[in-house]
Amino acid sequence: MKRLGLMLAAAALLFAAPVCAEEYAVEKGYLRVEINGRPWRLETRIVKRTDLTGKLPIALITHGSADSPAQRLNQHASSLEAQAKDLAWRGYLAVAVMRRGFGSSDGPMPEPTNCPVKTYLNRFNSDADDLQAALVAIAKRPDADPETIVAVGVSAGGPALIALGARNPKGLKGIVNISGGLVSLSCPNEDALVDAFRTFNARNRVPQLWAYAANDSLFGPGLVDRLRNASLDGGGDVKLIRYENMGRDGHDIFSTPDGRFAWLAEMDGFLRANQLPTWKYSEVARLMDVLKFKPTDRTFLESYMIAPTFKAMARSASGATRRYFYNALTVEGVRSSALSACNTKPEDPCEIVMENGAIVASWTKPAENVPGPAQGNATQSREPATPSTTGAP
Repeated sequence: MKRLGLMLAAAALLFAAPVCAEEYAVEKGYLRVEINGRPWRLETRIVKRTDLTGKLPIALITHGSADSPAQRLNQHASSLEAQAKDLAWRGYLAVAVMRRGFGSSDGPMPEPTNCPVKTYLNRFNSDADDLQAALVAIAKRPDADPETIVAVGVSAGGPALIALGARNPKGLKGIVNISGGLVSLSCPNEDALVDAFRTFNARNRVPQLWAYAANDSLFGPGLVDRLRNASLDGGGDVKLIRYENMGRDGHDIFSTPDGRFAWLAEMDGFLRANQLPTWKYSEVARLMDVLKFKPTDRTFLESYMIAPTFKAMARSASGATRRYFYNALTVEGVRSSALSACNTKPEDPCEIVMENGAIVASWTKPAENVPGPAQGNATQSREPATPSTTGAP
């Protein structure tokens, strides 16, 4: 009888544990592409939500560049997986691509930057060759919609995408440039970088979102102003987001928790403004109704939707307390943090009510648990009153 009791207790715990309704399929491998008539392999990581079917819009994600060859070979697509999941959560087939000469991609880099730097045009054009070839290969997938493409690049990946945009490839609807630029630390030449931005944006008609922090150690406010003015003079369509000092080095906003939260919020607005997929405002209204949240909780729910994956939200039985945590490698990593922060009153216990975009509250009906149509090892959380702290109501 005692053993039966233990088995029943274990079963109760099993069924009480929330089940995340959203999972990700992650493909680790290579794209076989053709560039200038020759075959190449580019290291990739492709991420999509397993609950989405059919042809998905494409999110192309590309990386920055280290100064030394040894460091460049140590850059891999795995470093972009978190951001790929952020885009996959929003309904995209997210494809992180390592250009030639980086990581496990074929090499060497076709146009290395040598001192003294006279021009960046050849370098960025060769980067654009890689990215354009990657899009051609991705377009052949049965789960890819090549008519709708968003491209996200960090550091040297930003101007690589701007060079790609100068070709105005079919389907490319938006470029997100995070801390974008390129500098050779041993022989910097800002004029060459400004000239490249002006030259490519003279032909680029793809809407662009730029995000830079004031304390970016490589691309400070003065240089960013020059890059933007040159781009606008050339005819580029550029929206610039300027952040004040963020973290120890503002050049890291692509990957830090607070940085990701900030640029993802701006990216969502940019995508909506250009009629591109992301999570829908109507989903917030549905969540407020299903989860029995008050009108004053709308901002809290909106911030949850913006937050990086993985994320989980806990709510007390009365609704008086709620917390969410984000930016973990697995959903298990945020469940315990959200519950621990929420359970402040024994008489008002908390449970997990959301994981990523899925409702997992025990009191909801099965039909209500279905996520919306376009909804991702330290954790980070949000509080409405103090949004930069760890722990969240």
